[in-house]
Amino acid sequence: MNLQKNIMDRTIKTVSKLLDKLILPKYEDIAEYHIIFNYGVIEITFWMDGTDQETEEEIVNECWSVLSLLGSDDYHFIFKFTTDGDDFYTYS
Repeated sequence: MNLQKNIMDRTIKTVSKLLDKLILPKYEDIAEYHIIFNYGVIEITFWMDGTDQETEEEIVNECWSVLSLLGSDDYHFIFKFTTDGDDFYTYS
């Protein structure tokens, strides 16, 4: 159990560092993001100041490029976007 938690914590920390350094500087509309890791699924929710589908798709594509640096196909990523916390637009 501890080993699994350590792997999960390390993975979340690595994903966060990649997003902080390579994604956030490119997109000023990202107010914040949250990462949830659950049984091999990593869900990243972006809270946006404002967004459109084209920008969301661009962010998802950039994330795929950056997250490929993890070098593992062991995880399934889900990307969600919201401006108010009520409506979520999901990409996977």
